[in-house]
Amino acid sequence: MQKISFIAPCYNEEENISEFYKRVKSVAREFDDFEFEFVIVNDGSHDESETILDKLADIEPRLVVIHLAQNMGHQTALFAGIEAADGDINITLDIDLQDPPEMLAKFLEKIEQGYEIVHAQRSVRNGETVFKILTAKFFYKFIKLVSKLDLIDNSGDFRAFTKPVRIIISQFREKHKFLRGLFVLVGFAQTSIKYERHERLAGETKYTLAKMIRLAVDATLNFSHFPIHLMFVVSSLMWSLSLLYLFAAVLAKFVFGTAIQGWTSIVFLQVFFAGVLLFFIALLGAYIGRIYEQGQDRPLYWIRKVRNYKGDK
Repeated sequence: MQKISFIAPCYNEEENISEFYKRVKSVAREFDDFEFEFVIVNDGSHDESETILDKLADIEPRLVVIHLAQNMGHQTALFAGIEAADGDINITLDIDLQDPPEMLAKFLEKIEQGYEIVHAQRSVRNGETVFKILTAKFFYKFIKLVSKLDLIDNSGDFRAFTKPVRIIISQFREKHKFLRGLFVLVGFAQTSIKYERHERLAGETKYTLAKMIRLAVDATLNFSHFPIHLMFVVSSLMWSLSLLYLFAAVLAKFVFGTAIQGWTSIVFLQVFFAGVLLFFIALLGAYIGRIYEQGQDRPLYWIRKVRNYKGDK
């Protein structure tokens, strides 16, 4: 009998955990020909999430709870859940129920057709601001432009995938993860299905603007050489402009007998170009910093305790 794993990260979601458990348990009852497990990774929550999860784990042996020792971020917590899962078919989703677990039937339909990765594409994004929707559209267009990734528009981390995909994804050990990019990168037979994304059941979003920017930076630096190419293009333009300015100055002095006036413009150009150079130095520093962090070979996350987990972590 095949096993289906629901995998969800959890950070300060005390108001949503019980309802999430009820919903996935209800879905599992509709599929008697599958085994189920529900993997929840507590990403260092400071509210009552740990207590609620442990109480549920006491009465539900299928509920696998991983308590991380500290907050490691959504992508790392989700990755920890993927590593802990044991499913032949795996569903990653958010615990706030914006991603409805009732989509399982549609996921299974596509997997039975031979697809090994099924992305869920949002046709409607209820409860999200216009700013978030517009910036998300810009982000996907930008990543497609500067990288070779063919990201699915309006998709997040709600997807289904098979055991071979789960094993391959678990082998990617980079510290700064962009999972929706990795799932596109690994290949396999892929497709997408559309769904209506609901509003959060309760609580506030944990994806602040700063975290969204950080995710966009991770995506750009991990999957694109565009920043490096940009440095070359801009530096070439700066060099060309400096030669033109030098040529104009020499022409004015020795042909027309005049001198170019304007210390203000010279100072402005110096400050401007110095700012551009410092920006590129910082960009290079970001790449070097990531190489340094990866070279330290530290664990991606560390676990404080587990419930109902039969693995070796």
